[in-house]
Amino acid sequence: MKPIFIDIRGQKALPGIFHRIIIPALSGLLVLSLLLAAGCTKTKPARKTEKKAQTRTPGIHKTFERGPVTCKIDIDKSEITIAERLNFRLTVTVDPDYSITLPEIGKKLSDFGIVDFHAPPLSITKAGRKKIVRTYVLEPFLSGDYIIPEMNIYFKKNGEKERHKLETEKITVHVKSLLPADVKNLKIADIRPPENMPERLGPGLWIAGGAALVLIACLIGFIIYRRRHADPINAEILIPPHERAFAALKRLVEENLVEKGEIKRFYHEISDILRRYIENRFGINAPEQTTEEFLAGLSLNRDFPKNFRPLLKEFLTHCDMVKFAAYHPSEDDIQKTFNLCKNFILETKTENEGNEESK
Repeated sequence: MKPIFIDIRGQKALPGIFHRIIIPALSGLLVLSLLLAAGCTKTKPARKTEKKAQTRTPGIHKTFERGPVTCKIDIDKSEITIAERLNFRLTVTVDPDYSITLPEIGKKLSDFGIVDFHAPPLSITKAGRKKIVRTYVLEPFLSGDYIIPEMNIYFKKNGEKERHKLETEKITVHVKSLLPADVKNLKIADIRPPENMPERLGPGLWIAGGAALVLIACLIGFIIYRRRHADPINAEILIPPHERAFAALKRLVEENLVEKGEIKRFYHEISDILRRYIENRFGINAPEQTTEEFLAGLSLNRDFPKNFRPLLKEFLTHCDMVKFAAYHPSEDDIQKTFNLCKNFILETKTENEGNEESK
């Protein structure tokens, strides 16, 4: 493919008269015309908007007791959107002559992405009981129902071998989508009809109109002056989207993130590479959307080939599982992900972008 060139012309410094006289005069003229126009037009009373009372989704608060052990689970919301985060708190209190063993809470919350985690040291309550607190900030990556399974807390009295178990119950958190229920039948509302112009123009509007014409004439003269006194500089070459994507993949391989054990960072980078390629190739705003929003938007985009949608869904869903759900991919999974990205770019580049393939 022949590169596309864009002429960019440099600009010489303007003479002192433009900085000291013309530019301040133009600015003052613009402000004066705006003030006159604002003073001569009739303003309509602002429309009253009804504010809907914001109702906050109640949280989930559960207490479980057995013998000397009390377990409390507090979740700030029972229903969130895919753009929100969830605060999970586990509090366990036990008599001082007992020891307890907590479950692996991180694995129990693996359906979510764990954004933050706090484990303050053991403390003593006013009643003399030992208190253990674990807090997690969770983030969903897909909509639907998330199940926090039962947790088993084991305890035994100091000096005894027999262990006892306190079991919690499973908890369901609903994650709502930001998209409407019926995406395909979205309708754009009609625009408002044009406002009627006043039949007679007052003197203020005539002055404002004249000032605007003078301002436009000065700007045109200013642009002509800049063009006549501009020097050409080197042209900027626009690189085709597939070549930029292959260059980014090459840099990703050279970073050796997999060998360094930075698997999540590798998946973040390769997902961003493919999303940027789709944005540059098909004009879809992929980097700014969640996976769910992006896949839903593809069904409304006629330029994107339908036969690649399942492949793209498999790629992005797998990346999200590694990035947000603490999924540990095998070496074969990593290689498959890389090949999916590379093959998608090879098979969707335009025919006139050349036959050069990434090595």
